[in-house]
Amino acid sequence: MSVGAMTGMISIEPKKGDRANLHRPLMTFIMGAFPGQQDEMSVAVDDVCKMREKILAVEKSEKGAEQLLRYYLQMSAMDCKLPINENQIHVTFTWYDSFYKDSVFSGKRGSAANSLFERSCVLFNYAALSSQIAASQNLDTDDGLKLAAKYFQVASGAFAQLRDKLVPTMQKVPTPDLSPEVLASLTTLMQAQAQECIYIKAVADKMKEKVTCRLAASASDFYGDAYKAMSSVNLKGTGWDKWTAVCLAKQNYMSGLAAYYESLNAKATKAIGNELARLTEANKLLGDAVKQSAGSFECKDILSKVNRAQAAAQKDNDFIYHERVPNVSDLPAIGRAPVAKPTPVATELEGWSDVFGKLVPLNVQQAATMYASRKDHLIHLEVTKLRENTNQLNSILNQMNLPAALEDLSGKEIPVSLIEKSGDVRTKGGLMTLRQSFDDLPQLLQRNEEIITETLKALNDEEASDKHLRGTFGSKWNRTKSEDLTKSFKEQGDKYQSILTNARNADKIVREKFETNIMAIEILSKDESSLIDSIPVGGAQSLSGQGQKAVASLKSFMDQIKLLKGERDALEQKFKAGGDTEEIIAKFSQLNTESNLFNDEGLSTEHLEKTYGPLQAAVADSIRQQDELIAKITSANDEFVQSKSGATSDPRSEMMSRLAAGYDAFIELMSNLAEGTKFYNNLTKILTAYQSNVNDFILARNTEKDDLMKSLQGNLANKAPPARPEPPQFHQQAAQSSAPQAPAPQATAAQGVTPQAPPLAAPGAPQQYGYGGSVAGYAPSYNMPYGMPAYGGYYTYPGPAGYGSYPPAQYPPGQYPSGQDTRPQYPPGQNTGAQYPPGQYPPSQYPPGQYPPYTGPK
Repeated sequence: MSVGAMTGMISIEPKKGDRANLHRPLMTFIMGAFPGQQDEMSVAVDDVCKMREKILAVEKSEKGAEQLLRYYLQMSAMDCKLPINENQIHVTFTWYDSFYKDSVFSGKRGSAANSLFERSCVLFNYAALSSQIAASQNLDTDDGLKLAAKYFQVASGAFAQLRDKLVPTMQKVPTPDLSPEVLASLTTLMQAQAQECIYIKAVADKMKEKVTCRLAASASDFYGDAYKAMSSVNLKGTGWDKWTAVCLAKQNYMSGLAAYYESLNAKATKAIGNELARLTEANKLLGDAVKQSAGSFECKDILSKVNRAQAAAQKDNDFIYHERVPNVSDLPAIGRAPVAKPTPVATELEGWSDVFGKLVPLNVQQAATMYASRKDHLIHLEVTKLRENTNQLNSILNQMNLPAALEDLSGKEIPVSLIEKSGDVRTKGGLMTLRQSFDDLPQLLQRNEEIITETLKALNDEEASDKHLRGTFGSKWNRTKSEDLTKSFKEQGDKYQSILTNARNADKIVREKFETNIMAIEILSKDESSLIDSIPVGGAQSLSGQGQKAVASLKSFMDQIKLLKGERDALEQKFKAGGDTEEIIAKFSQLNTESNLFNDEGLSTEHLEKTYGPLQAAVADSIRQQDELIAKITSANDEFVQSKSGATSDPRSEMMSRLAAGYDAFIELMSNLAEGTKFYNNLTKILTAYQSNVNDFILARNTEKDDLMKSLQGNLANKAPPARPEPPQFHQQAAQSSAPQAPAPQATAAQGVTPQAPPLAAPGAPQQYGYGGSVAGYAPSYNMPYGMPAYGGYYTYPGPAGYGSYPPAQYPPGQYPSGQDTRPQYPPGQNTGAQYPPGQYPPSQYPPGQYPPYTGPK
C-alpha cells in the first residue's frame, strides 16, 4: 500500500503468487469426466495456463486489470465444470500477503488446493491494481479525475465481493490481507477516495457551493467509517497505522471543507453569525488535518484561505453586523450526497467467452444422471410388468397345450409351431451355447468382486497408515484425516458391493430356471427326426360341431395373442430407445443459468410424465387385453376339451406342454444371460475406473504424506540435542585412575562438537518414494440407481470422474518392498547402537529395556 504524494490517495500493492501446474491435472480430469473431448479441450487448457502466467506479472495499466478480470471470470466459469479442490482436481496455489513484504513473520504465505483461494487472490489483485491505476491519475485534469473515480469504485466493488461472497465460504483465511476486517476497511477506503475525486471534479467544474458542500460531507463520512474499520485491524510491521492516520486526517479535512462551503452559503444569505460559526469549525478541523496528515497531502493552502475568510467575516461582524455567533451544534446539519458506490464486479467482458463452454457443468451432469436413474427405474418397472404378464400368459397356454393341441388332432403329427420353436432353438445355438454362457458368468462376477475387494482394502490400508502416523506425530501431523476423505469412496464401494450381491442372487434364480427346463431345451436342440422320436404317439381325435367351433375360436385367439406379443416387443423397444438425453441436458442447462436454486426434481418428473406417460398407459392397456383374452381362451378351451371323442394320451400332451415351456424358458434365459454378460462387462469398466481413481487419490495422499514426513524429520534432525549433564567428580577420578593411556580421542560433544545423526523415520512409518509431478483429485458420484433389475440392464451406473497423475503407491505400515530395510527405526535423536567414549552419554534416553550393548572399558 502506498500514499500518493500531495493527494493522500492510498493504493494497494497486489499479492505475489507462485507458479502452479494446471495443465496435467485438468487434462487428467477431463479425460475421465468428459471422455472424447480431451483433444478439443487441450487447447482450452493451454489458454488457461497462458492466462495465469500473464496475471503473475501483470503490468500496472487498464490492460493489466482486464487480464486479471478475464482470468477471474474464466476460473469462476470453470468452477462448476472443472472443480479444483482437494478431492477432485488437486492443484495447490500459493500466494503471499500484500502488506507483509519480505517479512520474516510466519503465516504471511498462504497455500490452498482449491480454486476459491485462487479466485480470491486474483480478485484481490484486480482490486489492488484498480486502486493503483486510480491513485496514479493526474487529478488536475478532467479525464484523470474521471478515471480515478471510476477505478476507486471498481476497487471498492471488488473488495466488497471478496468480503461478502468469497471469503465467507473459506474454511480459513490463508493470509491476513484476506481477513474480513481488512477487506471491509479497504472497501470503505476505496469508496471514500472515489467520493473525494467526485468532489474535486465538482469544484473543478465550479458547481454550486450546496453541491460541493454535500459531496465533501459524504466524503468525510466515508473516511470516518474507513478510519473506524482500520483502527480495529492489527497489522503490526506494516504501514497500516500510517494509513489509518491518513484516513483520520482526510475525515477532518473533508469535514472542514464541507464547513467552509457551508459558510459561503451563509455569506450569500447575509447570515454572518452562521458564517462565522462555520468558518470557526472549518478552521479547527483543517488545523487538525494539517497536524494529522504529517505532509501526506496538501491542506495548508485551504487552511490559510479559511483563516483569511474568518478574519474578514469577524471584522465585518465586529464593525457592521454585531450578530451573535451560534454554536455549530445548534446549526442545521449539512446535507449529504454519497455519489460514490462500489461497482459490482463484471460478469461479462467484451471479447471474453468461456473456453470450456462446450463442457456440461457437473451439477447439470449430476442432474442428468439422476434423471437417467429415475427414467431407468420407470422403464425397468414397466418392462418388468410386460415380461411378467407375458410369462404368465405363456404358462397358462402351456398348461392348455396351446397352440400345439390345435395342430395335433391326429395324435401322430408334430405340431408346426413346435417344429418352428425347435428350429429357432438350434439357430440360436441350443443347449451348448446356453451352457457356455452359464460357465462364463461366474468368472465375470469373480473378476468384479476382486476389483472391489482390492480397492476397499487399499482405502483401509491408507486410512490405517494415516491413523498410525497421526498417533506418532500428534498435532504436528496437521493434514486432513484420511477417514474424512475416504468416506465417499467407501460409500460408493459399498453400493457397488450391493449391486454385485443383487447380481449374484439374480444368477442363482436364472440357473434354477435353467436346471428346471434343461431336459426340454436339450430335446428342442435336436434335429427334427430326433424331436419326433422324443414325443409319445397319441390317438386320433374327432370333434363335434361345438368342438370345431371352439377350435376356430381358439385359433383366432392365438392370432390375437401373437399380435399382442408383437405390440409388447414394440413397446419395450420404445422404452429402451431413450433419445431424450440431449433434450433434458439442454433443459437442465437453461434452468441452471436462469436460477441460482437448481432444483431438477420437478423438471425431471414433468419430463418423464410427458415422455413416458403414453407408454405407461399402453402397458396398462396391454395387460387389460391379456386378462380379457385369458378369460375367453379358458372358456373356449374347456369346450374344446369336452368335445374331444378320442382324447390325446396324457404323456404326449404333457411332453408337448413341457417342450413349449422349455422354449419360452430358453428364449428368456438367452435374454437374461446376454444382459448379464453385458452388465458384468460394463461394470468391470466402471469398477476399473473406480479402482484407478482410488489409487490416484491414495498416491496423491502419499505424495502429501511424503512431503510432510520430510518436513517433520528435517526439523527433528536439525534440532540440536540437549547438552549432556556434567559427570560427578568421582567418576572422572575413577576413570583417570583405571583407564589405560591411549591416544587423544577425537573431538566429542564434551569438547564442543555435537554428534550428529541422520534423520530417521518414525517407528512403523511406511517406506516412501519421492514424486515431483502435479496431482489431481476425484469426487465420486453419489447418484446411484433406485433399484436393481436382474442384471441392471436398464440402469445408468455412476461413471468415473477424472484424476491427475500421482506418484507410485505407498506401502501400508509394516509392509516393505523387496530389498528395502525392514529393521526397526528409532525416532530422531535416539541412538541406534553407536558407542560413546568413557564418561559421555547419549543425547536422549532409550525406551525401557532397549539398550545397546556396552563395549567400553571394564
